[in-house]
Amino acid sequence: MKFRVRIILMVLTGTLFSCKQQPFVVEKVTSSPQKIDASIADDKEVDDFIAPFRKHLNETLDAPLSFATKNLTKGDGELESTLGNLVADISLEQTASIFTKRHNKNIDLVLLNHGGLRAPILKGNVTARTAFEVMPFENELVVAELTSEKTKELISYLTARLRAHPISNLELSINKETKQAEKVLIDGKPLEEGRTYLVLTTDYLQQGGDRMDFFKDPVHLYKTDYKLRNALIDYFKKTDTLHVSLDKRMSYAK
Repeated sequence: MKFRVRIILMVLTGTLFSCKQQPFVVEKVTSSPQKIDASIADDKEVDDFIAPFRKHLNETLDAPLSFATKNLTKGDGELESTLGNLVADISLEQTASIFTKRHNKNIDLVLLNHGGLRAPILKGNVTARTAFEVMPFENELVVAELTSEKTKELISYLTARLRAHPISNLELSINKETKQAEKVLIDGKPLEEGRTYLVLTTDYLQQGGDRMDFFKDPVHLYKTDYKLRNALIDYFKKTDTLHVSLDKRMSYAK
């Protein structure tokens, strides 16, 4: 069969280069659907070739890096969550020192999105696969410099939606009836008029994802060249046990 194919290719090649080339014209294109499912027979030769690579990849992804003492989910709190708090805090911790060394500036706060967390971290071993499950997207961490007016829009976005979006270095106390913030603290201090704030987020959100339009057209945009998933993996590698709790970083005013 292979010999026959070689002969046909040789004949075709010889014909193409021995004759005067004429322009080709596509007259008709047809197609038909081909199902790719369990009915397709396995190719043992291909499977045997892939097997050692698959084994090595699975061993790497499933090697224990850290340990979770309890289930961490994005739905275990009303306006915050253990998973959201953890991911936001990890993003800040893993990025802060690098950012300060590069730009001689400090990140003021972190805002990610609730919907971006795609899986919980379950009690037990935490692995690289865990990070891929929590964050399957290729989102990169970026820092958007926002005016105080844009930062107010960020606060209004959170108070209007009342959803457990992951935040860090930001404390909000919200009036449940009016949906207005009664207390806003950024890095432990009240929001100041006339200054800018450096907000760590993802490139997806900075471009207006999840309708976070206040991130568009920032005063300045700093790229970290650091994927959120990689930040998680690096943190897991250096942290024996994950400790996280609900700390009322966003809560209803009493």
